[in-house]
Amino acid sequence: MNLGIISLLPIVVLFVLIFTTKRMLLSLTVASFVGAILLGGFNFAAVWLAKVQEAFTAGTLGYLFLLLALFGILIALLDKSGFVLEFANWMGKFANTRKKALLITYLLDWLICVDDYLHNMTVSTAMKRLCDKHKVPRTLFGYIVNCTAAPVCILIPISTWAVFYSGIFEQYNVTVNGSGLTAYVSGLPYLFYGWFSVIMVLLVILGVVPLMGLTKKDNKRALETGVVCSKEESLHDEDIVGGETSDEGEESLKRNPIKFLIPLIVIIAITVVTKDCMLGCMGAIAATFIIILICKSMKLTEIFDTAFQGVSSMISICCIIAIALTLVQINTETGMPDYVVSVLTPLLSGAVFPAIVFGFCAVYSYFGGGFWDMSMIFMPIVVPIANALGMNPLLPCMALVCAAAAGSTTYVAGDAMMLTSSAVETKPFYQMTAILPYALINYGLSVIAFLIAGFALV
Repeated sequence: MNLGIISLLPIVVLFVLIFTTKRMLLSLTVASFVGAILLGGFNFAAVWLAKVQEAFTAGTLGYLFLLLALFGILIALLDKSGFVLEFANWMGKFANTRKKALLITYLLDWLICVDDYLHNMTVSTAMKRLCDKHKVPRTLFGYIVNCTAAPVCILIPISTWAVFYSGIFEQYNVTVNGSGLTAYVSGLPYLFYGWFSVIMVLLVILGVVPLMGLTKKDNKRALETGVVCSKEESLHDEDIVGGETSDEGEESLKRNPIKFLIPLIVIIAITVVTKDCMLGCMGAIAATFIIILICKSMKLTEIFDTAFQGVSSMISICCIIAIALTLVQINTETGMPDYVVSVLTPLLSGAVFPAIVFGFCAVYSYFGGGFWDMSMIFMPIVVPIANALGMNPLLPCMALVCAAAAGSTTYVAGDAMMLTSSAVETKPFYQMTAILPYALINYGLSVIAFLIAGFALV
């Protein structure tokens, strides 16, 4: 089915409701119902249920649910055992100022580069308490974590992102010496959005680029009142207070990083070797379990109760992701991707080709919610057009990678935004609002950079 411009209606409804109600699950549910009505008319309920089932059977949702449950268990055990607090207390010796705390967060952003999911959850867990202590607002902290997730992953050729795109490059014969990975590595200088994003985060931390929008407002409140996340912005509908009083009892005196670092090393090592973040998370849970038993930090029954609480803490985010992926299924059925492609294809020509690929695909990624999916939709269009124009397809392909990263860091219902919001305990709407001013600057700079590169190389 191809409904033409009408296929955009569910996405329009989604963003109108998000900006008016600021309620993620409500907005997604209504938008998916609108799409189901377009597909089934009065039989929309049956259509909607069928699309929910399709979202579950597609595989992505099951993977995300299980991964989130494992992350929930790991984070809950590390927090309840006091290992996170001990690590934060130890790290506090080095991060004894606000700027140092943010710079160490930025360093961890680069070190944990294997996978964006792993990055978001691990860096947030490691540094959230310490940044609270220095009155860093959660929206600013979330910006630093989220906007160095996909951007860092696309810049490091050992990440899951690099592996994925290397595979697609080979599929469409975008290779150097027969290798998609070699082609990807040779194209690293053209990943403009990634470079601009990580540089922007550093400049914001150093104070060279001033805080803007919501982060500026929240920063002022945090410094004046100590509230790092307001009741309105908090996932738990309660103020989160930072400052020097955040540590409690004798636990605040313990400074042993090893009990936190061992699970961290385990999860990174297993993920690097197996390319499977889920296996890495299971290994880290096992390591944490063993350390807890050795240190007698918790009773066995308490360990299992805490693990269950960790799974429970992820239920709301799982529901949001389920409906978000249902909406993606519905948009595919209404023909929205085909309509967007048909509109964009006549524009994809000339030296401006790479800039157009990035500009429009990033917008599509932001509104459509597909990142890797978007790349698989547009790659069969981009490569033949580049070949027809007599240009090396590598530059527009790297523009496509950048577009996916841009969508990942900004789309309000995307899995990366959901994970970041869950980890830093902010509502997705406010986290997206905090990120957008910086992302739009990076977007504009990237369009200009791709224009210059296009004219220089064509």
